[in-house]
Amino acid sequence: MRVLPRVYLRKPKTVRRLWRQSKRHLSVRRVYYFAEAALFVGLYFLTFSGSRLRFIDTFGRRTDLLVSLLLFTAFVLFHVYARKFLLPKIERYYEPVPYDERKIFFDLGQGTQHVSSIDQLYQHLAERIRNALEASNAAIFIRDDNTNDFQLRVLSKQGRTPDLGSDKCANQRLTLSRRAFVVRRLMNLSTPLVIESREIETWSQALNSLLPATRQERAGEHDVLRTINARILVQIRQKDELVGILSFGPRRGEFQYSAADRELLMSIAAQLALVIDNARLTERLVAQERMRRELALAAEVQQRLLPACPPSNVAMEVAGFCEPARGVGGDYYDFINFDNRELGLAIADVAGKGMPAALLMSTVQATLRSLTARNGSTVSQSNELSSIVGKLNRLLFNSTNGEHYVTFFYATFDQATQCLTYVNAGHNPPIYLQADSESETRELTSGGLVAGA
Repeated sequence: MRVLPRVYLRKPKTVRRLWRQSKRHLSVRRVYYFAEAALFVGLYFLTFSGSRLRFIDTFGRRTDLLVSLLLFTAFVLFHVYARKFLLPKIERYYEPVPYDERKIFFDLGQGTQHVSSIDQLYQHLAERIRNALEASNAAIFIRDDNTNDFQLRVLSKQGRTPDLGSDKCANQRLTLSRRAFVVRRLMNLSTPLVIESREIETWSQALNSLLPATRQERAGEHDVLRTINARILVQIRQKDELVGILSFGPRRGEFQYSAADRELLMSIAAQLALVIDNARLTERLVAQERMRRELALAAEVQQRLLPACPPSNVAMEVAGFCEPARGVGGDYYDFINFDNRELGLAIADVAGKGMPAALLMSTVQATLRSLTARNGSTVSQSNELSSIVGKLNRLLFNSTNGEHYVTFFYATFDQATQCLTYVNAGHNPPIYLQADSESETRELTSGGLVAGA
């Protein structure tokens, strides 16, 4: 069996097909040059035909050459004038102004070096792209890490750019829900989403047929799209994850966004994704540095709440040391001198660590100082110590609603009688060691439950 080669027959080119192919090579400038040349040729033949040629010959044998030279000179002058002043206006009316893609990326890179905040960077990007595409407005939505909704960060309109940092604009900031119809479409598309004006009107008419809950969401989405007058939405992706949306309004003269325009916007969106990633990393570093400085300041303040040095005018040797596990914490000790040569000793540990424990520790310190100042020199009695701890317990409970507790040990040492009176509220029992009997120890456990619970 003989296999014959496959033969393809070309489809005959119709007039419509020829027009579509030739239309890609047409431009306003080429059409204008063709019309200008046709006008010159027509004017030339009109001048040198019939009775007009005989009239020119009456002035001499070389008059026709002189007239030709004058016509050519007038044509050149008109061509120069039209190319410089008239043709740009015609092109601007019938065609979008061409842009240089490399210059756009260069300007975007230069602009990022002169901004001091991420919102200023977004504003610079939106304005530069909007001017290049001659769009009526440009908007940038960035996904919120907490809600995953897309919040409007900047809206650049032709002729004005509102400051989104103001309170008024912050209250009116627009948001596209993560469940919005256009957001879900953008997640599934690999190319920008073009929105025609009639589509928005169709969505508006279809709202009445939806369920109340869905209607409210779609109405909010519809209001956002109408407010920003969106005509094309471009995805900003990071590792197949939608992190932002670029929105552009209608172009000047209602020109459509071409395939080249969409490729440019996709390239810009890819670069913007890197900018967003770097900006978020910078924000995290700034937040960590701010937290580090705040913790250092808090640690310094907390250290001042502890005794700077032990009291020296007592009949015994005392010392104390505290090293928080996280810079700040809930560990606390104190020495309190009384006028009757008594010394108060306090040790406490707040449940938890970090800043919350440090704040509660400062409350314990202030409360203890206040209570001992009220009781004056009568705190050596055990019932007075229990009263102080009881009041401390009630104050802490009212402040924390019982959600936090403090282990607390408080004692007074009478230098005259060499007697130590104490109360222990759930703290690890201190160890009492007698000087004349080093092998005999005693744990100071008398007291009650923890304070604040």
